[in-house]
Amino acid sequence: MSRADREAFWDRPEMAERMGGRPPDHRFVALLDDAADPGRILDVGCAGGRNTVFAAERGADVVAFDAAPVMVEATRARLADLGVADAEARVRRLDLLDLPEVAWPATVAPFGVVLALGVLQDLPDGASTRAVLARLASWLTPGGTLLLANFGPDSRTEGVALTPVEGAEHVYLGFGGSDRRMTLPDAETLDAWAAEAGLTPATATETKRVATDAGHRDTINATYVRTAAVG
Repeated sequence: MSRADREAFWDRPEMAERMGGRPPDHRFVALLDDAADPGRILDVGCAGGRNTVFAAERGADVVAFDAAPVMVEATRARLADLGVADAEARVRRLDLLDLPEVAWPATVAPFGVVLALGVLQDLPDGASTRAVLARLASWLTPGGTLLLANFGPDSRTEGVALTPVEGAEHVYLGFGGSDRRMTLPDAETLDAWAAEAGLTPATATETKRVATDAGHRDTINATYVRTAAVG
């Protein structure tokens, strides 16, 4: 799936409404419940703003980005409805593929918490995924947390195995459409890539399986802590 195809897939008002209307991630809720001061929060691929808005409601200092204009506008609007005066500045349009080249000003980063929930899987290959992980890790404070969710390679959403892309390790077709190319490392590989970026699991990385109409969907849930400097 090209950049244009990905943007067209996500850049729809009904998609923004659907994604924004979901409850905040339960792991994120628990993390904020346990943190006296989580520091600044970055929501990567904020979609309709479910987690960004939750963080703002809790009084957190949150910024966010998404590649789809409709997602950016929906999140800004929801923040503005909360009375966040600088909603437009807090939410920006940015494609994950451009992330390794972005230099956040010192007034924005580093972050105590970074969310990357269901977004890295749409990167085109392992190399780009590892580059994005390294960039996200570099934006974390020492001891900061990266909360990550990624679909798993053993998913069978249509009841059949995904199709590996020849010559592209951990890349598959067939998840939610025959031409949707997704990077889906298993939990062990994801942990290894995170370790390269100076990230250590705070808890054991888990794979959660949910039934679909024709099969099942696996989601790998990981919570990483920055424990080493990124080269």
